Amino acid sequence: MSKKVIIVGGEGNGGVIAACIEDNRNRYGDLEWEVAGFVNDFDQEVCGYPVLGTTKDIPTLLKNPDYFFMWGIHLVARNVLTEKMFREAAIPRERLATIIHKTAFIGQGAVIEPGVMVMSNCYVGPGAHVGLCSLIMANCSIGHNTFIDELCHCSVGAIMTGYSKMSLCSDLAVGATLLAYKVVGKFAMAGAASLVSHDIPDYEIHAGVPAKYLKNTRLD
Repeated sequence: MSKKVIIVGGEGNGGVIAACIEDNRNRYGDLEWEVAGFVNDFDQEVCGYPVLGTTKDIPTLLKNPDYFFMWGIHLVARNVLTEKMFREAAIPRERLATIIHKTAFIGQGAVIEPGVMVMSNCYVGPGAHVGLCSLIMANCSIGHNTFIDELCHCSVGAIMTGYSKMSLCSDLAVGATLLAYKVVGKFAMAGAASLVSHDIPDYEIHAGVPAKYLKNTRLD
């Protein structure tokens, strides 16, 4: 019997998570997971699935032991709010689903923590670490011995080369490349198509080729 997943979020990241599950089921016969519905604060239906409650209803939904959860909220350039919402939801690790598309490659010794999604045609190299509830979108390359902290987001086509690091709740935007040994700081972001050849400090967005400072993400 399939395990039931509630996706916390909307049609953006949440819709991608649902599509990953459905494609694994429909094309590859992998019936491990089934989408039960969404948690969403604004809509009654998301991508054709029922909304089972708001984020305030998560404690009630957790009382049903048959439900697992996927965190799909990632507020780009407002990452501090993403982490705040996630901590307030207090979903136990053992109730988080881990969704890996059947076309993804996961190398030997790679660590995939609970709540992670790895979408289609991704490469996760040997010795890589992908942290709690991080989202790896389609066609990403996560090099060997890389480290991705909790709640990170790698958008479509992002590249991490060997020994690079993404810190807590950070972003690689569409097509961004993070070179070897370089670090994206906490709540920081590399903009679309950026080439990151230096460390990006906490709370900063850098963009361009090579990437340069663009703006700050602090909300205070």
